[in-house]
Amino acid sequence: MEFSGRLSAFPIGDILQWAQHEQRTGALVVRRTNREKRIYFENGEVVSCYSSSAAEFFGQHLLVHGLIDEVSLVRALTVCQKEGKRLGVVLGELGLLEPEPMLAALRRQIQELVCDIFLWQHGVFYFEADLPPREELLPEPLSSVALGMEGARWRDEYSRIRRVFVHDNVEVGPGRGFPGEGLGPLEARIVRAMRDQISIAELYGLVRGSYFRFLAGTLGLAVREILDVKGVGEDPAASSREIHLADLLVEQAAEEEVLFFRSQLAFPLDLLESFHPVWVRELPPEESQRMPARVAAFYDSIDGETPLRTLLAAEPAERGKRMELLALQLRKGSLALLPAPVSTLGEAPPASVAAGAPAAPEEGSPWWRRLWGAQKE
Repeated sequence: MEFSGRLSAFPIGDILQWAQHEQRTGALVVRRTNREKRIYFENGEVVSCYSSSAAEFFGQHLLVHGLIDEVSLVRALTVCQKEGKRLGVVLGELGLLEPEPMLAALRRQIQELVCDIFLWQHGVFYFEADLPPREELLPEPLSSVALGMEGARWRDEYSRIRRVFVHDNVEVGPGRGFPGEGLGPLEARIVRAMRDQISIAELYGLVRGSYFRFLAGTLGLAVREILDVKGVGEDPAASSREIHLADLLVEQAAEEEVLFFRSQLAFPLDLLESFHPVWVRELPPEESQRMPARVAAFYDSIDGETPLRTLLAAEPAERGKRMELLALQLRKGSLALLPAPVSTLGEAPPASVAAGAPAAPEEGSPWWRRLWGAQKE
């Protein structure tokens, strides 16, 4: 965990700027009691964001903004559970949402998830070198700088809203203009959930979606007298105690230890240093275009002739980065490790292999041709 701390000491806007300036790739994990969000960066720009709150899931976002109805969402989620597919894929397959509006909705949801963190007064964060599968990332990233500016606007607007709805126990009910006309999807959803008298917290539990959007929509209805403030109620005790950073560090260290023993090699690296990595699958063009020059230069040096010992010959910090890059491509199945240079794997097995205990297979063996490249037609 190379970078961690409290939001009270490192505001989320500063963290976004840091990620953009350093061109970071990985996950920024932000936590407060019972809530967690993960902002995924690629070269410093935001490509995804996940929330642990069901109220902010993508399906709920689609409902709140009127892009899908509840019956269709339940139908799609049922297919997701049965077939193990992502919601966006199923919505497209069922013809419930076209690709273009779906992508626009996803970009908006990610923006809202990130900007919502600007409203958190307390929390802790840490950075992980982790990315979800490529198909779960935005094809075009969101600017971290633009998100920081929008988040700052949210924070200012939130302060203005809280002058009216001073806490979540403020009670609202129908106003003189209820139920109103010409309402947008979110406003209409708020009106449908309205009771004779209901607290802001209870109303949000029925509406869900982005909390800021909900508050802004509710205030807009109050300004138009479609809703009215019925009572102030009692200011609830803080519902989110700040996580102790030391506890977080202990918890994360335990997680990393488990991940280390699951993902790292179970034998010394020097046993592999004489092996020669070779590309068996080309990198996607979009990945090649986005990668930093340092990463591209290292990948270009992997030619099937150079042993790991030479490829990893660098200062400790750089050596560690190169090992991570190798491990990433090995896990993807893009690289293979050969016991000898590709140029020596011609029509016959290398002498070092032929002299070993296993007998060399006949030249016509299909798996031998695949392994050594000795394809004779």
